[in-house]
Amino acid sequence: MAKMLYPEIWNGKTVALSDGHGIGTPGKRTPYIPELGRSIRENEFNRKTVAFLSEILLAHGFRVLLVAPTDQDTSLRDRTNAANRHNADIYVSIHFNAMSFDFDYSRADGISTHVYLGNMKYMSGDLARSIAKYLKQGTKQDWRGYKENNFHELRETNMPAVLTENGFMDDRREALLMIKESYQIETAAEHGQGICDYFNIAWKGANVTEKNWLKRGDTGAKVLEAQRDLKELGHYKGELDGSYGPATEDAVKSFQKEQGIKEDGIFGPNTQKHINAAMDKYTAAEEDEKQMEKNLKETGFKDVEKDSLLQKEITKAKAAGISVGVGNGMFDPNQTITRAEAAALVVRGVEYAMGKEIEIE
Repeated sequence: MAKMLYPEIWNGKTVALSDGHGIGTPGKRTPYIPELGRSIRENEFNRKTVAFLSEILLAHGFRVLLVAPTDQDTSLRDRTNAANRHNADIYVSIHFNAMSFDFDYSRADGISTHVYLGNMKYMSGDLARSIAKYLKQGTKQDWRGYKENNFHELRETNMPAVLTENGFMDDRREALLMIKESYQIETAAEHGQGICDYFNIAWKGANVTEKNWLKRGDTGAKVLEAQRDLKELGHYKGELDGSYGPATEDAVKSFQKEQGIKEDGIFGPNTQKHINAAMDKYTAAEEDEKQMEKNLKETGFKDVEKDSLLQKEITKAKAAGISVGVGNGMFDPNQTITRAEAAALVVRGVEYAMGKEIEIE
């Protein structure tokens, strides 16, 4: 369900914002990054940038419609239907691009803005140029140009619509920008300035880093982002509504208690630091679990990856009944075996080849 955020004084315009994909959308992530011990999900960048952009737009008097405010992968149809139903004046979708799942597949990098086929000559094109003007001025990314595409979000919206690609997940340098808050804020500010320019509204600056804490009574996209993280970590059970009420405060206290830090219910810098670290661990663990399930389907064991050293022999050994691993779907390929275990494996292999058990007199 979409979520409308309201400014103190409305300027008469409503902006629909879409943070591309969902936090768990299959395939929408970087290749594995050894220094992080995990991949970065595209939505990690998209949703945080949208949160910063929301605050900027609210400060400039816009109503902000978040068309995908939950931690689920909201369908494209639901996103565009929400924007149409609320009569949004424009629609902006934030994304991060990719060519493959491999850092060495291509040399593609940079930013681009996208509109529907043939729409660069219409109002969508004006919006794309306004946003691109500031993206090109502010970021150090290569400019890839304006693109016309038959994307659902650009085709099914009843208002000027733009989709931006703000880097490449399979470019090593740009991938790390995805979780760099300064780049998220910079990207949000450039979008915000472009939107203000499009509507001829005076730009007052970003000012998204002035207040670095959240407490009871606060509302908005930053609160929603905190609720999302707390929910994924199992502390928040309430509705993702962007309102810092008793349930959110209790969730923050619960997390603070777990982390052994001051339990004041305020989502301040220290709590944010611990949340970020906890989310990194959570994401890495989830990635590991998905990889193990993939391994189990492909090789028969959770801890044996396809095409790894002796993988085919290990898989054949399981199929032949020579070895069933150590239990719970695990093989433990690097574990040293005892002489007795080695003898048992040899006997099983011989019996499999003979097609019968070895008889003992």
